[in-house]
Amino acid sequence: MMIKLLKPLKNKLFLLTISVVLFSCTFPEKNCSKFKVGVFNFESKTSTGIYNSKSIRNDSIEIEYFGTTIDTSKITWVSECEYILRKLKPKNISDQKAVSVKIIGTTENSYLFEYSFVGDKENRARGNAYRVD
Repeated sequence: MMIKLLKPLKNKLFLLTISVVLFSCTFPEKNCSKFKVGVFNFESKTSTGIYNSKSIRNDSIEIEYFGTTIDTSKITWVSECEYILRKLKPKNISDQKAVSVKIIGTTENSYLFEYSFVGDKENRARGNAYRVD
C-alpha cells in the first residue's frame, strides 16, 4: 500500500526537479546580426602573447589592420553567428587556409568568439571584438 502512494509522489518529484533544472539554466543572449558591419578592435590571447588588430567589415569583406600589415578577406556567413574568412591575396600556404569564426556571446558593444582553421576543431582559440564605431 505504501509503495502505491509513493510512486505518484516520486513521479511528481522527478518532474519538479527537471523543471527547476531547465528553468534555472540561463543561456547567453546572442544578437550576432548587429556585428556583421562596422569597425572593430580584436583581442586574442595566443601562445606567443596577445594579438590585437583593427578591422573594418561590411557583410562580405573584412579589412584587417595589424601593425603595418593590411589584409583583406572575403566573409562567407554560414549562419547568423558563424562565418568563414578567406584572404583575398594570400602570401603563403598558411594564408591560404580559411578561418572559421563562431560568435559565442554578445553584449551591447562587443562579442566573444572562437576561431580556428576550417576543420581544425582541436586548436580553437577565443578572442573578443569591441565595436569602435
